[in-house]
Amino acid sequence: MARSQLTGSRIRAVRLDQGVRQAEIARRCDISSSYLNLIEHNRRRIGGALLNRLANALGVDPASLSEGVGLTLTAALESAAARHPDTPVDAGRAEELAGRFPGWARLIQRQHREIQRLERAIEGLTDRLTHDPFLSASLHDVLSSVTAIRSASSILADGGEIAPEWQARFHRNIFEDSRRLAQSTEALVSYLDAGADIERGISLPQEDVEIWLERQGWRVAALEETPETDIGDLLAADTAPQGAAARHLAERYLAQYAADV
Repeated sequence: MARSQLTGSRIRAVRLDQGVRQAEIARRCDISSSYLNLIEHNRRRIGGALLNRLANALGVDPASLSEGVGLTLTAALESAAARHPDTPVDAGRAEELAGRFPGWARLIQRQHREIQRLERAIEGLTDRLTHDPFLSASLHDVLSSVTAIRSASSILADGGEIAPEWQARFHRNIFEDSRRLAQSTEALVSYLDAGADIERGISLPQEDVEIWLERQGWRVAALEETPETDIGDLLAADTAPQGAAARHLAERYLAQYAADV
Protein backbone atom coordinates (compact mmCIF):
# COMPACT_ATOMS: atom_id res chain seq x y z
CA MET A 1 0.00 0.00 0.00
CA ALA A 2 1.66 3.24 -1.12
CA ARG A 3 2.51 5.93 1.38
CA SER A 4 0.83 8.59 -0.78
CA GLN A 5 -2.50 6.79 -0.81
CA LEU A 6 -5.37 8.98 0.41
CA THR A 7 -8.14 8.11 2.81
CA GLY A 8 -10.67 7.42 0.06
CA SER A 9 -8.30 5.04 -1.66
CA ARG A 10 -7.75 3.23 1.62
CA ILE A 11 -11.50 2.81 2.04
CA ARG A 12 -11.80 1.45 -1.49
CA ALA A 13 -8.89 -0.96 -0.98
CA VAL A 14 -10.37 -2.35 2.24
CA ARG A 15 -13.80 -2.74 0.65
CA LEU A 16 -12.40 -4.56 -2.37
CA ASP A 17 -10.28 -6.80 -0.15
CA GLN A 18 -13.45 -7.79 1.70
CA GLY A 19 -15.38 -8.33 -1.52
CA VAL A 20 -18.20 -6.00 -0.46
CA ARG A 21 -20.17 -4.04 -3.03
CA GLN A 22 -20.08 -0.27 -2.92
CA ALA A 23 -23.86 -0.09 -2.66
CA GLU A 24 -23.85 -2.28 0.45
CA ILE A 25 -21.34 -0.09 2.29
CA ALA A 26 -23.26 3.02 1.25
CA ARG A 27 -26.46 1.49 2.62
CA ARG A 28 -24.82 0.67 5.95
CA CYS A 29 -23.56 4.25 6.25
CA ASP A 30 -26.84 5.82 5.11
CA ILE A 31 -25.24 7.64 2.19
CA SER A 32 -25.69 7.34 -1.56
CA SER A 33 -23.53 5.07 -3.69
CA SER A 34 -22.55 8.03 -5.83
CA TYR A 35 -21.31 9.93 -2.78
CA LEU A 36 -19.30 6.92 -1.61
CA ASN A 37 -17.84 6.66 -5.09
CA LEU A 38 -16.65 10.27 -4.85
CA ILE A 39 -15.12 9.52 -1.46
CA GLU A 40 -13.31 6.43 -2.71
CA HIS A 41 -11.83 8.43 -5.57
CA ASN A 42 -10.60 11.12 -3.15
CA ARG A 43 -12.96 13.75 -4.49
CA ARG A 44 -14.63 14.36 -1.13
CA ARG A 45 -12.89 14.94 2.19
CA ILE A 46 -14.27 12.99 5.11
CA GLY A 47 -13.66 12.84 8.81
CA GLY A 48 -15.34 12.61 12.16
CA ALA A 49 -18.68 10.82 12.27
CA LEU A 50 -18.75 9.67 8.63
CA LEU A 51 -15.26 8.20 8.85
CA ASN A 52 -16.31 6.27 11.94
CA ARG A 53 -19.46 5.00 10.20
CA LEU A 54 -17.42 3.80 7.24
CA ALA A 55 -14.93 2.10 9.56
CA ASN A 56 -17.77 0.36 11.40
CA ALA A 57 -19.33 -0.73 8.12
CA LEU A 58 -16.02 -2.22 7.03
CA GLY A 59 -15.25 -3.66 10.45
CA VAL A 60 -11.89 -1.91 10.81
CA ASP A 61 -10.31 0.63 13.12
CA PRO A 62 -10.95 4.24 11.97
CA ALA A 63 -7.22 4.88 12.38
CA SER A 64 -6.47 2.41 9.58
CA LEU A 65 -8.53 4.55 7.17
CA SER A 66 -7.37 7.99 8.27
CA GLU A 67 -4.36 9.09 6.26
CA GLY A 68 -2.98 11.37 8.96
CA VAL A 69 -3.17 8.76 11.69
CA GLY A 70 -1.83 6.07 9.36
CA LEU A 71 1.16 8.16 8.43
CA THR A 72 1.82 8.96 12.08
CA LEU A 73 1.80 5.28 13.00
CA THR A 74 3.93 4.37 10.00
CA ALA A 75 6.49 7.03 10.82
CA ALA A 76 6.62 5.85 14.44
CA LEU A 77 7.17 2.23 13.38
CA GLU A 78 9.89 3.21 10.93
CA SER A 79 11.56 5.37 13.58
CA ALA A 80 11.47 2.50 16.07
CA ALA A 81 12.98 0.13 13.49
CA ALA A 82 15.71 2.62 12.58
CA ARG A 83 16.94 2.61 16.18
CA HIS A 84 17.71 -1.11 15.90
CA PRO A 85 19.45 -1.58 12.54
CA ASP A 86 20.82 -4.97 13.60
CA THR A 87 17.33 -6.39 14.13
CA PRO A 88 15.97 -8.14 11.00
CA VAL A 89 12.81 -6.06 10.48
CA ASP A 90 11.16 -5.43 7.12
CA ALA A 91 10.72 -1.68 7.60
CA GLY A 92 9.14 -1.40 4.17
CA ARG A 93 6.02 -3.12 5.50
CA ALA A 94 5.51 -0.66 8.36
CA GLU A 95 2.47 0.90 6.70
CA GLU A 96 0.94 -2.53 6.15
CA LEU A 97 1.35 -3.28 9.86
CA ALA A 98 -0.21 0.07 10.78
CA GLY A 99 -3.14 -0.56 8.45
CA ARG A 100 -3.85 -4.19 9.34
CA PHE A 101 -3.03 -4.09 13.04
CA PRO A 102 -3.44 -0.48 14.23
CA GLY A 103 -3.76 -1.55 17.86
CA TRP A 104 -0.38 -3.26 17.86
CA ALA A 105 1.10 -0.37 15.88
CA ARG A 106 -0.11 2.16 18.47
CA LEU A 107 1.32 -0.01 21.26
CA ILE A 108 4.72 0.03 19.55
CA GLN A 109 4.35 3.77 19.00
CA ARG A 110 3.63 4.40 22.69
CA GLN A 111 6.53 2.22 23.81
CA HIS A 112 8.87 3.92 21.35
CA ARG A 113 7.70 7.33 22.57
CA GLU A 114 8.21 6.27 26.20
CA ILE A 115 11.74 5.07 25.46
CA GLN A 116 12.53 8.41 23.82
CA ARG A 117 11.04 10.29 26.77
CA LEU A 118 13.09 8.32 29.29
CA GLU A 119 16.27 8.77 27.27
CA ARG A 120 15.73 12.53 27.17
CA ALA A 121 15.03 12.53 30.90
CA ILE A 122 18.28 10.66 31.57
CA GLU A 123 20.20 13.05 29.34
CA GLY A 124 18.66 16.00 31.14
CA LEU A 125 19.45 14.60 34.58
CA THR A 126 23.00 13.73 33.55
CA ASP A 127 23.55 17.22 32.20
CA ARG A 128 22.09 18.73 35.34
CA LEU A 129 24.28 16.64 37.61
CA THR A 130 27.31 17.66 35.59
CA HIS A 131 26.68 21.39 35.32
CA ASP A 132 24.53 22.32 38.33
CA PRO A 133 26.93 23.36 41.15
CA PHE A 134 24.23 23.54 43.82
CA LEU A 135 22.96 20.07 43.03
CA SER A 136 26.47 18.63 43.05
CA ALA A 137 27.30 20.32 46.36
CA SER A 138 24.03 19.17 47.93
CA LEU A 139 24.61 15.57 46.90
CA HIS A 140 28.15 15.79 48.26
CA ASP A 141 26.82 17.04 51.63
CA VAL A 142 24.29 14.22 51.79
CA LEU A 143 26.86 11.54 51.00
CA SER A 144 29.39 13.03 53.43
CA SER A 145 26.84 13.05 56.25
CA VAL A 146 25.79 9.47 55.54
CA THR A 147 29.43 8.34 55.51
CA ALA A 148 30.19 10.10 58.81
CA ILE A 149 27.12 8.62 60.52
CA ARG A 150 27.95 5.15 59.28
CA SER A 151 31.57 5.44 60.44
CA ALA A 152 30.67 6.55 63.98
CA SER A 153 27.88 3.98 64.25
CA SER A 154 30.24 1.18 63.19
CA ILE A 155 32.68 2.08 65.95
CA LEU A 156 29.93 2.03 68.57
CA ALA A 157 28.49 -1.22 67.20
CA ASP A 158 31.79 -3.12 67.33
CA GLY A 159 31.20 -3.89 70.98
CA GLY A 160 34.69 -2.94 72.12
CA GLU A 161 35.35 -0.99 75.29
CA ILE A 162 35.07 2.74 74.68
CA ALA A 163 35.67 5.35 77.29
CA PRO A 164 32.51 7.19 78.35
CA GLU A 165 33.81 10.52 77.09
CA TRP A 166 34.48 9.00 73.65
CA GLN A 167 31.05 7.40 73.59
CA ALA A 168 29.53 10.78 74.34
CA ARG A 169 31.61 12.34 71.56
CA PHE A 170 30.52 9.70 69.02
CA HIS A 171 26.88 10.13 70.04
CA ARG A 172 27.20 13.89 69.67
CA ASN A 173 28.81 13.49 66.25
CA ILE A 174 26.04 11.16 65.09
CA PHE A 175 23.42 13.62 66.31
CA GLU A 176 25.07 16.58 64.58
CA ASP A 177 25.68 14.65 61.36
CA SER A 178 22.08 13.43 61.38
CA ARG A 179 20.82 16.98 61.76
CA ARG A 180 23.12 18.12 58.95
CA LEU A 181 21.86 15.25 56.79
CA ALA A 182 18.24 16.23 57.43
CA GLN A 183 18.96 19.86 56.55
CA SER A 184 20.87 18.95 53.39
CA THR A 185 18.16 16.55 52.28
CA GLU A 186 15.40 19.07 52.92
CA ALA A 187 17.27 21.74 50.97
CA LEU A 188 17.88 19.34 48.10
CA VAL A 189 14.23 18.28 47.90
CA SER A 190 13.06 21.90 48.03
CA TYR A 191 15.48 22.82 45.26
CA LEU A 192 14.32 19.97 43.04
CA ASP A 193 10.65 20.77 43.70
CA ALA A 194 11.19 24.44 42.90
CA GLY A 195 13.14 23.70 39.74
CA ALA A 196 11.71 22.81 36.37
CA ASP A 197 10.26 19.35 36.20
CA ILE A 198 12.49 17.72 33.60
CA GLU A 199 10.01 15.10 32.53
CA ARG A 200 7.25 17.69 32.18
CA GLY A 201 9.14 19.64 29.56
CA ILE A 202 10.70 16.97 27.39
CA SER A 203 7.76 16.00 25.19
CA LEU A 204 7.40 17.53 21.75
CA PRO A 205 4.28 19.56 20.81
CA GLN A 206 3.29 16.95 18.22
CA GLU A 207 3.53 14.21 20.86
CA ASP A 208 1.35 16.22 23.27
CA VAL A 209 -1.35 16.60 20.63
CA GLU A 210 -1.19 12.93 19.63
CA ILE A 211 -1.48 11.80 23.25
CA TRP A 212 -4.48 14.09 23.74
CA LEU A 213 -6.19 12.74 20.61
CA GLU A 214 -5.42 9.13 21.49
CA ARG A 215 -7.15 9.55 24.84
CA GLN A 216 -10.27 10.58 22.94
CA GLY A 217 -10.01 7.76 20.43
CA TRP A 218 -9.09 10.29 17.71
CA ARG A 219 -12.63 11.64 17.93
CA VAL A 220 -13.98 15.03 19.03
CA ALA A 221 -17.60 14.35 19.89
CA ALA A 222 -18.43 18.01 20.51
CA LEU A 223 -17.48 18.96 16.95
CA GLU A 224 -19.32 15.99 15.49
CA GLU A 225 -22.50 17.07 17.25
CA THR A 226 -22.00 20.81 16.68
CA PRO A 227 -19.31 21.74 14.13
CA GLU A 228 -19.70 25.41 15.13
CA THR A 229 -18.42 24.68 18.64
CA ASP A 230 -15.80 27.21 19.74
CA ILE A 231 -12.41 25.52 19.44
CA GLY A 232 -11.09 27.78 22.18
CA ASP A 233 -13.59 26.26 24.60
CA LEU A 234 -12.42 22.75 23.70
CA LEU A 235 -8.81 23.69 24.36
CA ALA A 236 -9.67 25.34 27.67
CA ALA A 237 -10.08 21.94 29.32
CA ASP A 238 -7.38 20.83 31.75
CA THR A 239 -6.72 17.73 29.65
CA ALA A 240 -6.01 19.74 26.47
CA PRO A 241 -2.42 20.41 25.33
CA GLN A 242 -0.94 23.25 27.38
CA GLY A 243 2.13 24.46 25.50
CA ALA A 244 1.74 27.28 22.98
CA ALA A 245 3.11 25.21 20.10
CA ALA A 246 0.99 22.19 21.01
CA ARG A 247 -2.15 24.32 21.29
CA HIS A 248 -1.45 25.82 17.87
CA LEU A 249 -1.20 22.34 16.35
CA ALA A 250 -4.37 21.28 18.16
CA GLU A 251 -6.25 24.35 16.86
CA ARG A 252 -5.27 23.51 13.28
CA TYR A 253 -6.32 19.89 13.73
CA LEU A 254 -9.68 20.82 15.26
CA ALA A 255 -10.38 23.39 12.56
CA GLN A 256 -9.80 20.77 9.87
CA TYR A 257 -11.81 18.23 11.87
CA ALA A 258 -14.78 20.61 12.03
CA ALA A 259 -14.53 21.25 8.29
CA ASP A 260 -14.53 17.51 7.55
CA VAL A 261 -17.52 16.61 9.72
